[in-house]
Amino acid sequence: MLNIAFVKRTLADPQASLKEVMHFYDEKGLPFVVKVREGVDLESQPASAALGMPYSDTVPGMALYPVPAPPEPVHGLSIKRVSDSKRLNDYQRVAAEGFGIPLEFAERLMGPAFLEVEGFESYLGTMDDEPVGVSSVFVDGAVAGVYNVAALPSYRRRGIGEAMTWRSVARGGEAGCTVAVLEASEMGKPMYERMGFRVVAPYRTFRRPNL
Repeated sequence: MLNIAFVKRTLADPQASLKEVMHFYDEKGLPFVVKVREGVDLESQPASAALGMPYSDTVPGMALYPVPAPPEPVHGLSIKRVSDSKRLNDYQRVAAEGFGIPLEFAERLMGPAFLEVEGFESYLGTMDDEPVGVSSVFVDGAVAGVYNVAALPSYRRRGIGEAMTWRSVARGGEAGCTVAVLEASEMGKPMYERMGFRVVAPYRTFRRPNL
């Protein structure tokens, strides 16, 4: 879900503000979720539920500071930047299988324009020429945002997800970033903690039941 409305401060009128958000996305026919950082605005949470967006889950926002030098790569794993249509197609397929989403959805979210965003890079990991892992990074000033870390289900528990994460973190280091940030899934959180990431901003998620 890439359409996210973040509540970053206390809202004067939570229901009115959230209605504006709903109208904005509904008018465009886009699905969305609302994320409220824990402790920021308690009134936004019941307001979301009252508007038909009940609490769904809490996603840990994690940070790694300072950005360290990456460890040695996994033996046999080759990681290259996604820079052409062939690698993009492989990236889409691995992301779809890794996240358990339809390939058509991955193709729509990660189309050719995906390669043209300034400061954004994506990586494809292969073993024996077989695409097995993906990750992306967005560099913005001193911060490297890590996204789309996934490995094929049949290649999990081989260190591929961690290696793909380190590649994105390393790009941040190359660009002069001092901190790397990401949102962790329940499955990925222990891995990120082993890497040195720490939870700094838990976000409570609110969504319509059909999303």
